[in-house]
Amino acid sequence: MLNDRSIASRGFYHLGLFMTWELSDLLRAIATTIVIGIHASHHWWFGVNDTSTISPEIFIDTIINQVGRFTVPLFVILSGFALAKSEEKRTFDLKIFVQRRLWRIVPPYLLFTLLNVVGRSQFLAADWLERGQQIWQALSTGMGDYHLYFLGIIFQCYIVYPLLRRLNFSLRRLIVLLLITFALFSLRWGSAIFGWLPNMTNFLPNGDHVIYWLSYFQIGIWLAKDHGWTNLFVTNWRSPSWGYLFAIAATIELSEFYWTAILKNSAEAVGHYTRPTVLFLTFSFLLWSISWKNSNPKSESQNFELPPTSEFRQAIQPQIKTFSQASFTTYLVHVWVLRAIAPLEIVGGILFIPLAASLSWLAGITLWQTLQPTFRS
Repeated sequence: MLNDRSIASRGFYHLGLFMTWELSDLLRAIATTIVIGIHASHHWWFGVNDTSTISPEIFIDTIINQVGRFTVPLFVILSGFALAKSEEKRTFDLKIFVQRRLWRIVPPYLLFTLLNVVGRSQFLAADWLERGQQIWQALSTGMGDYHLYFLGIIFQCYIVYPLLRRLNFSLRRLIVLLLITFALFSLRWGSAIFGWLPNMTNFLPNGDHVIYWLSYFQIGIWLAKDHGWTNLFVTNWRSPSWGYLFAIAATIELSEFYWTAILKNSAEAVGHYTRPTVLFLTFSFLLWSISWKNSNPKSESQNFELPPTSEFRQAIQPQIKTFSQASFTTYLVHVWVLRAIAPLEIVGGILFIPLAASLSWLAGITLWQTLQPTFRS
């Protein structure tokens, strides 16, 4: 088991390689942008709309769509990190925690579910009883809109947070957690591809179930209470080496996607996130991002390094903070932006994706600034 003394004796505190608020802000902004890109690229990635050829446009959009799959697990990690890290400022109180989390999740979940459901033709054509059933089904399943499943995942993680926060970190627990998660994802993947253990896998829930996400959430909690344990992994390699590992993970993940899409004749044969390659992709990116540090930091706020200079890093830090704080609002509204600009898809995926990301951020930041007291992160 790791302890403060053993870590300090290795000089890891001096290196300061751990997750910080500043780094989490940057990762949140990056992840939100990629999620927008994933949804904006839907019409151009391999296997969708009977797309079976690979053009430069299809290949680039498929990379964005598939390699970007680490972003939703990263969001869950950052959610666990933010909750646990906030305890440094205020003592955990269950009543206050429930009130704050319900206020953050439930109102936007209800609002955006209803906005999407009441506009459907089947809703408008139904009687009041059927309308009530449609609303209840959308709210209970998280499928009121295609991006709202994430709020259901986070809500389930919030429910178990009071218990998970008590689970102290140890290297053994981390290894066991990763092995169990890898085995669970491999079983799910192997069942979808090869039909492994059908009697067992019939009981496995779909990929939206919290069972697949708790490990990410727990690791986020441990990152917030990091006394240097990440250095056991990160300091072994220089930052470019971690980048190469992420590139290898991305290549493996993309190759696995193409193989399964061709084998099953479907772009979504296995699911987007319950795949062991996505697990490898997520953690390689996480460790790579933690390695974005100065070797001799002066303070925690100056830990992570953005090219080309520290002056550049300091200059854009307020902008990164704004993007991070507006990320949740941007995530909620970006699907409506995509619907509004759908006619512009005629320009093709290469141009449409950056356009969609820019307009989504513009709408999200504008709405967040307008409703800042309500949607402050």
